[in-house]
Amino acid sequence: MKKAFTLITAACKWTVTLCVCCVAMMALTACGDDDEPVATDDLAFLKQRIAPEGEFVYGVFLGENTEVLNRPIQTEDDALTEFYKLLPDGSSHKGLKNEVDGTISCRLTGADGQYQGTITFNKPEGEFMGYCAEVVFSDEVNAATGLTRIRFILSDMWPPTGFMTDLLEKLKK
Repeated sequence: MKKAFTLITAACKWTVTLCVCCVAMMALTACGDDDEPVATDDLAFLKQRIAPEGEFVYGVFLGENTEVLNRPIQTEDDALTEFYKLLPDGSSHKGLKNEVDGTISCRLTGADGQYQGTITFNKPEGEFMGYCAEVVFSDEVNAATGLTRIRFILSDMWPPTGFMTDLLEKLKK
């Protein structure tokens, strides 16, 4: 009887130890999604979204203008979707404001609530400009990122050179 009790006690200790180890492993492996940028403020999140990702960046510099980042998209609706991806809370961001003329501006703030600048989504009017929408950065955002704007170009209007076509295929994935 004593031997059986000793075996049961030992089995219970191993079971408890095993359960504790499993819970610890689950806690360590479930610490968030590494695909999404983690930031303490809006500007840091934006900078992480447009930062280099492996072999390519969020967009492409066309020509010699290194202050305008160009991003290929499939449809015009994708431009608005991409705009919301630049914000930590997407379309639920508290700093968003829809204007009467159809533009959408967003006030960026730090973790302490301090103003960091604005980004504005708009579509060009009148004559075709080569892009279907753009995000314009305020001076504060420009100073932090080095960019004045991001332009969204429909993929069927993308410049048809070998290098750009290859890059477009990578960015689509």
